[in-house]
Amino acid sequence: MQVHVVRGRNSDHPLMEANYRLRHRIFVDLQGWEALRREDQRDIDRFDNEDATHLLLTDRGELVGGSRITPLDRPNLLQTVFHGLVHGDFPTDLSLGADWTRFYVRPDRREGRRRAPESAALFCAMMEYALSEGYSFITFVSSLAMLEHGTSVGWTITPLGPPALVDGKATVAAWIAVSEQALYTVRRATGMSQVLIPASSFVFTPPSAPLGM
Repeated sequence: MQVHVVRGRNSDHPLMEANYRLRHRIFVDLQGWEALRREDQRDIDRFDNEDATHLLLTDRGELVGGSRITPLDRPNLLQTVFHGLVHGDFPTDLSLGADWTRFYVRPDRREGRRRAPESAALFCAMMEYALSEGYSFITFVSSLAMLEHGTSVGWTITPLGPPALVDGKATVAAWIAVSEQALYTVRRATGMSQVLIPASSFVFTPPSAPLGM
């Protein structure tokens, strides 16, 4: 599997059209987010702009997963659409944070598997990217199950407010602490030891004493 870092709208990138169409299939057709439905069957919104970075995962040239990251000091989904979920304070200056959205794995790559390697790769790639960009925290909005999944890989996750019903589902906004330790724990928990974004500028050094399982 390979992770492609696509910065900005970059509509000419060969994976972006597949990304928008696969997102529509997953978030609209399968998950029922009717507010996103478009006649052209493409999930694309105002946050798919020059501020966004897309992490797109391929296997043998086929798109199998992706996600989007937007700096918190630029217009973002959390503070614009889901601001009602935020009741607490962000951990530090917004310039040190980013909003993680539109996480997905192609349905046929996760059916019947408790922990898909595609999800593992995207989790690790997100933390690699956050470190390389100098972020200290990442926000996200998700179901409680996704929050529990993040906690299960060893991440420190802090809710920004109590869960609320969004489209009939319990939904929460939270932030993840970004650190080399967090990258180490997610790699260890998922077995994904390889560097997924080779161009990352950080130097990763595992802790001297591994944490207990």
